[in-house]
Amino acid sequence: MPQTPDWSLGDKYLIQEAPFLEPLIEKFSPCTLVPEKEDRYFATLLRGLISQQLPPAVVNDLCRKISLLVGEVTPENIIATTDKELLAQGLVQQKIDYLRNFSHMVANGQVTLDKFEEMSDTEISKQLLLVKGLGQWTIEMFLLLALCRTDVVPTADHNFAKALQTLLNLPALPKRGEINKLTASWRPWRSLAVWYLWQASDDLAKREALAKNKK
Repeated sequence: MPQTPDWSLGDKYLIQEAPFLEPLIEKFSPCTLVPEKEDRYFATLLRGLISQQLPPAVVNDLCRKISLLVGEVTPENIIATTDKELLAQGLVQQKIDYLRNFSHMVANGQVTLDKFEEMSDTEISKQLLLVKGLGQWTIEMFLLLALCRTDVVPTADHNFAKALQTLLNLPALPKRGEINKLTASWRPWRSLAVWYLWQASDDLAKREALAKNKK
């Protein structure tokens, strides 16, 4: 299993190189991200394929049904399941094709989940971009949340872009190129800074909801 990064080192670095993040670090530290075990990678990415354009509650229900159907969620068990059985769980045919294609790519070694720990972020991204149905956002989330790579900036994540806009008081939602420029000083701890902005965004949403309920 990959080791959890020493996030405290990242805290010190960000306070020095991006001091405007210090209030967030003081409020939300320590970072609680820990990497997933290797045997969970397949199921996590499978969930990413299922979740495209679906609300979380529906995704949770579909993943639960698939788990009950196949038992352990492995490439071999997905391949051994018929389209009819998967359709009966509520999956549409396109999603079934995506799951089956991904399962075959893992089974035949085109996607080397067992080598991810020793591969770079770029190498992993190149492999996963070959998987039909896996987009930039899903891959960035996998690198950041499942693998705990320390220098991922999810330019396709709306919540992060919105939090960055709020933090830096930007006139408009930043796009990919601008995000990369704005976060350059956070390297090599961009993932950690992103996590803090997510915490700030969640905290703001909770406070706004509480204030609304009090009216």
